[in-house]
Amino acid sequence: MVTLGVTGGLGSGKSTACKFLANKGAYIFDADQTAKQLLESDPEIRNEIVEAFGSDIYKDGKLEAQKLAQRAFVGEADQRILNDIVHPRVVEYFRQESEKLRDKYDLIVMDAPLIFESGFDSRLDHTLLIYTKYKIRLERALRRGNLSREDILRRIDLQMPEEDKRDLAEFVIENNGTEEQLQTAIEELYDKLTA
Repeated sequence: MVTLGVTGGLGSGKSTACKFLANKGAYIFDADQTAKQLLESDPEIRNEIVEAFGSDIYKDGKLEAQKLAQRAFVGEADQRILNDIVHPRVVEYFRQESEKLRDKYDLIVMDAPLIFESGFDSRLDHTLLIYTKYKIRLERALRRGNLSREDILRRIDLQMPEEDKRDLAEFVIENNGTEEQLQTAIEELYDKLTA
């Protein structure tokens, strides 16, 4: 079993790349989805979030995700507080899942936007950056329609610059072309890692 961290900035095509890896037979661990589940279900995390961001972050026991995002993505300090609460639990959950699945999959992938920022990379065999030009990332993120331009720009500014990630990643796949080109590059990498 090999572990691979797939990262990339907002709108880079990271999730599409992971979909192609899943089609080849990889197990995909979605760090963002796991973080959301833990924010909903883990009482310890809930208490820390309330203490850091206010009791109105949860309404009738349900996470007000939009409210948390508005407070946590204001600046680096607030984002760091959120990450320090959630990331260690996500890493532990990934470790447990990998252990359970090690005999079932040749490749276990962690899909996470903050692999380097959080130190996840030190727990993985390989890292892959899906690198996409800023203008294309912005256009893709706007097309999704779930965040305003201002929110997108703020989140991009809070992430590690793509050039820094490029220096840290073991593998880099450029995603400035077609989806078919991305698929071909991803499938070639899968074959290389699982040979």
